[in-house]
Amino acid sequence: MKHQITVLPKNKIIFADEGALLLDVLRQNGFYLPAACGGKGTCGKCKVRLISGTVDGTEPDADGMILSCHARVCGPLTLALKEAEGDGLSLFSAVSVGGERIGLGAVLDVGTTTLAACLIDLQSGEILAKASALNPQGVYGADVLSRINAYAEGNGAHLQSLILDKTRDMLTELCQNQYDAVEELVVAANTTMLHLFLGTDPATIGVYPFTPVFTAEQVVDGEALGLPVKTVRLLPSVSAYVGSDITAGVLACDMYNTQKSLLFVDVGTNGEIVLSHKGKRYGASTAAGPALEGACMECGMGGVSGAIDRVFEKDGTLQFTTIDKMEARGICGSGYIDLFALLLRHKLIDETGAWDPDCSSPLLRYWKEDRFYLTEEIYLSQQDIRQFQLAKSAIAAGIVTLLSHCEVTPDALDALYLAGGLGYYMNIENAAKTGLLPHALVKKAQPVGNTALAGARLALLSEQAHAHLLEIAEETEIVELSFSATFQDAYVENMMFLENEV
Repeated sequence: MKHQITVLPKNKIIFADEGALLLDVLRQNGFYLPAACGGKGTCGKCKVRLISGTVDGTEPDADGMILSCHARVCGPLTLALKEAEGDGLSLFSAVSVGGERIGLGAVLDVGTTTLAACLIDLQSGEILAKASALNPQGVYGADVLSRINAYAEGNGAHLQSLILDKTRDMLTELCQNQYDAVEELVVAANTTMLHLFLGTDPATIGVYPFTPVFTAEQVVDGEALGLPVKTVRLLPSVSAYVGSDITAGVLACDMYNTQKSLLFVDVGTNGEIVLSHKGKRYGASTAAGPALEGACMECGMGGVSGAIDRVFEKDGTLQFTTIDKMEARGICGSGYIDLFALLLRHKLIDETGAWDPDCSSPLLRYWKEDRFYLTEEIYLSQQDIRQFQLAKSAIAAGIVTLLSHCEVTPDALDALYLAGGLGYYMNIENAAKTGLLPHALVKKAQPVGNTALAGARLALLSEQAHAHLLEIAEETEIVELSFSATFQDAYVENMMFLENEV
């Protein structure tokens, strides 16, 4: 038996079978609801407002909100939902380089959370247009393991169609139907996203010894993927957790032909780190979890409209800004970093991460019932603090371990490149205050934007750059952190909020 569901504010009518899970129904009908926990009912991100009707499996809260991941359709429904909206970072430093071909090319960065793409003139190298969007696969969870599990549960075809459909939409937006077909699309992504792009089972990435089906470059006919391009080129990865977004980033930062000591860090759900030292490259990945992207935080969200992205204090009063100057809806990664740094400076949080209600800070008035409130509805909880500690400790310990492996001190580094959206927007001094980055690296840190797109563009335009990228993927040595006593010791030590006056 099928039941009618009316979805507001679009007033769209859809139909669902008796007993169908509401989250599945909504995402199969094109609605984007983040489900950071993968449908376990723990993150609360997939809530919708029940206007009329009843569901099985969950009860509305005082505001009429229900968890769509637990709600099963048992009759006609009217729902109100606000879909997440956001953009991927498309900012990067474009090296002046021309190509040897005539026509158009495109580059695409497939992030776990967001997508970003550029249309490129193959002869001049000029960037003609940019587009970005949230990764629609986010309805299956915020991290790669959630996506891998979703594939194992029979959702592989849908995961692939979600990303290919969104890629097709972005290409259409880029070209605006006024250009001829794109000659080549170059894709940079983490290894799991590359597998899902091709519809390849990523199961072996999620279990020891973490061996992907492929890490080598993949070249596919665009028509075979239903994309309006002649050729699709998926750039090569190094390993299961150091993907082609990182090889492209190393290329973009000119780390492949130098004797300098350069550190590349992409801060996200997986903290990917590459050290170039004495002409060789060493890579590592640390599972930071989605806290730094807001996914597992009670009031966390990605860098989308309405996210609190800056937090500061003025004359004893808490102040913040939001993305697009919209009404505050939650807190994103850069906002959390500012907030933690502020609370540490005011000693509202002690070195263990516990609240200190005996402090003398004027901000103490925002703290009540074990929560620190930025608005009446947006707060930081004790559980959020623990999640942040786990994430920042993983990143910091990864940096310490890789430097130690190569016997390089922070003072000896020539530069630290911070890649990705969080690396671009976060306050570096505040990041050091929380212990996310070593204090010694603050003055050496350089936000470099979307280096995945920058490196993909170079590989698209230059055969020499493309050859360098292949060498980077082939010759980067992976340092396994999970077996490192140095990593374990650093991880435990960095869980604390140590005195770090920045």
